[in-house]
Amino acid sequence: MKCINHLATDAVAICPYCGRALCADCIQTPSAPRLACSSACATALDHEANAVQLLLAKSVQSARASSFYSYLCGGLSAAAAVAAWFMLPSPFLIDFTAGCALVFFAAGFWHGRGAKAPSPPSRGFRA
Repeated sequence: MKCINHLATDAVAICPYCGRALCADCIQTPSAPRLACSSACATALDHEANAVQLLLAKSVQSARASSFYSYLCGGLSAAAAVAAWFMLPSPFLIDFTAGCALVFFAAGFWHGRGAKAPSPPSRGFRA
């Protein structure tokens, strides 16, 4: 593959934003984690990285909220199972509310683990 600016020179990298081939002379900052062919592409890559980080932060926040509400519903279902045991000795109602409590507690645990999962490392692409 040849450089987009210097047609006789072999490319050593590809811009991850626009896909243009670059030679060693066209690379603006060779020590950057992601090489870009122009400042516009570098700015766009920064905006993209910031958007991904914001999405990851919102996903963790959503998982924490889901975990909290699952534990809350689990606690209410467990309380309903205990109340049904003493007030309405119906085996179906007791088993159903106890089963719901277990499912909600499992969902809270699952969402809680998702909120603590480490974010994937950012990848720098070089040719």
